[in-house]
Amino acid sequence: MRNYKLICIFVVVFLMIPGLWINNAHAKEKPIILKLGNVIPPTSAKNLSCLKFSELVQKQTKNGVQVQVFPSSQLGNERDLAQGVQMGTLDLFWGDAAAYSSYVKEFNVFNAPLVFKDTDHWEAVVWGPIFDGLADQLLKKAGVRILGRYWMGERYILTRTKPVYTPEDLKGLKIRVPDIRMYTAGFKALGANPTPINYAEVYMALQQGVVDGMENPVGLIRGMKFYEVTKNLTLMAWSNAVNILAINESVFSKLKPEYQKIFKQAGRESSKYLEMLMVKEKEENLKFFESVGLNLIQPKDMEEWRAKVKDFPKEYGDLWGRPELYYEIQNYKY
Repeated sequence: MRNYKLICIFVVVFLMIPGLWINNAHAKEKPIILKLGNVIPPTSAKNLSCLKFSELVQKQTKNGVQVQVFPSSQLGNERDLAQGVQMGTLDLFWGDAAAYSSYVKEFNVFNAPLVFKDTDHWEAVVWGPIFDGLADQLLKKAGVRILGRYWMGERYILTRTKPVYTPEDLKGLKIRVPDIRMYTAGFKALGANPTPINYAEVYMALQQGVVDGMENPVGLIRGMKFYEVTKNLTLMAWSNAVNILAINESVFSKLKPEYQKIFKQAGRESSKYLEMLMVKEKEENLKFFESVGLNLIQPKDMEEWRAKVKDFPKEYGDLWGRPELYYEIQNYKY
C-alpha cells in the first residue's frame, strides 16, 4: 500500500513538470525589440506619432514587442534610414514616401504643387486605391511594407513686405525653397523666382532682404521665428506631402499573425493621432501669428492658383514617371 502511494505521488509530480517547464519558458520569454528611426525633433508632433505607435504596439502585444524610437537623425539621414529598412539593417522608418522613389518613382507626385484640393481629398487618395497600388509596388520591389500614412499639414507662403493674394502678386518674387527640383519647378510654375538657400541661413536672408519670402509649414515658421522678419502669411496650401511608417517585410513576416494585425492597426491609429495633433497645432499657431501682428491672408479663389500649375505634369511629369497620375489624383472622386 505504501509503495502504491509513493508511485501515485511520483506520477503526479512527473505530470506537473511539463507545466512547470512551460510556465518557466513563458516567464523567461523576452520581448521582441525593434528600432524605428526618423529625422525629426523629439518634441515635434511627428515624433509624438511615432511614440504613439510604439505605445500602442507595446500595450496591445502585452509587452511582446517593444519599438524603440530614435528621432533627430540619430541613426542616419532620411535616405540612410529608408535604405536601412530596405536592406534589413533597420526595422522601421518614418519619413517622406518620396524617400522610396528609387523603387516607386510615382511617390514623388505627392510633393507636386497643388496636387491635393484639401485634407478630405488627401485622405481619400492616400487611404484609397491609388496609394494602395503604389504601396503594393514598394512591397514587391523593395520588400518594404507601409503600415501608416501620415498627413503632414499644409505648406504656406510667407513674405517680407508684399502681401500675396493672387498668383499675380507672387510674380517675380524671390521665394526661398530647398534645392530640390520639385520645389524650384513648382514655384517657377506659380510665377515666382525660386531661390535655393541653406535652411540655416533663411532667417538672415529674410532679415536682409536677400529673398522676398519663403514657404514652410506653420510649425516650422513659429519654431524658427520666421514671423519676426516677415509680415504676411498666405494660407494657400501649395503642398501637402505624404509621410509613411515602413517596416522591413522580413521582420514583419516573422511576427505572430496577431502581432501583425496589431502593427497594422497601430499604424492607422497613430496616423489619426498625428492628424489630430497637426490640426490643433495649426489652430494654435495661427492664433499666435495673429497675436504678434502677422497678416494672415486667406485666398478667395483657389482655382486661379490651380490654373497656374495645370500644365505642370506636362513639363515636369518625368519627376514621377507618369504625368497622367497627377490628373488621376486631382480627378479622384471623394
